[in-house]
Amino acid sequence: MLNVGRLRVLRELHHRKTLSAVAEALSCSTSAVSQQVRLLEQEIGVALVEPAGRRLQLTSQGLTLVDYAEKILDMLEQAEDEMSAPLEQIRGTVKIAAFQTAALTFLPRVIRELRELHPELTIEFHQGEPEETLPALQSGEYDLVIAEAYPGMPAPSIPGIEYETLFEDPLWLAMDSSTASTIEPERDIIGQLAEAGWAVEAQDSVPRTWVINQCRKAGFEPRIICSSEDLAVRFHFVETGLAVAVLPTMALELSSSEIRKFPTAESNQERKVVAIFHHVQRDRPNLAATISCLQRVGGGSRSSDSRYLLDRTHGWRAQPDLRPR
Repeated sequence: MLNVGRLRVLRELHHRKTLSAVAEALSCSTSAVSQQVRLLEQEIGVALVEPAGRRLQLTSQGLTLVDYAEKILDMLEQAEDEMSAPLEQIRGTVKIAAFQTAALTFLPRVIRELRELHPELTIEFHQGEPEETLPALQSGEYDLVIAEAYPGMPAPSIPGIEYETLFEDPLWLAMDSSTASTIEPERDIIGQLAEAGWAVEAQDSVPRTWVINQCRKAGFEPRIICSSEDLAVRFHFVETGLAVAVLPTMALELSSSEIRKFPTAESNQERKVVAIFHHVQRDRPNLAATISCLQRVGGGSRSSDSRYLLDRTHGWRAQPDLRPR
């Protein structure tokens, strides 16, 4: 009989590639991870891993076994959920990973509402970008990842992983009042910013790549003077007039009224905020309840552009929020 714990170690190794990364994820030593792999090889009677430079890769037999391991571990989680279903109470733990803006805007409201609706449900949150959180989702470290998909740059297709759109979030060119005063709204806005400094996200991120592509389409290479994953840092560069940036509506909810915004194109473009999870877990009661709440609260909190007033000289600016609290 194959040991389920060792199958979990093999799955982690497949996704994380190194013994040290697996050890960190499972809170154990690298020697313990190595021992579990060796014991599994003895149980199955074939080599499951082989060196690939400084990393380990699975042999063909190892890849076959990982496919079974994925199904076995998913079935065990389903069994746990079905055993709790007759209790007619949403319970258990859902581990969520999301990018910074989601954590600063709608996600706390989602967690608060879930706590009120389902007192026996626990939400554990981790902040991270998709480059980090998607591999962790595949290995079972998270149950749900909230990520973003930009126009023309869809999220990667991963076997067994499902994507569900939560809402669409318009993208804007953000700048200070002084820079905005030089803009002619009837003309291509991005093309008028060829000499501006730009504040963008970290190297190789999807948002940064998208911004660079838009600038190149307008005929210039952006002069990047600020590269940071921290939204507050990019805000500061924009507010002080040092840089312009592409920011979604969700991020602008956190900005000062001094930031002005213009459409990124004649027909403004939108990113999609998506929930990502294992397909076989979609019907888990606690996961289904969490996704439903994300759609309701996240989509509902995306007010229309009526939150902004159009100043023909300075672009769009935030108006006072008069909604009842």
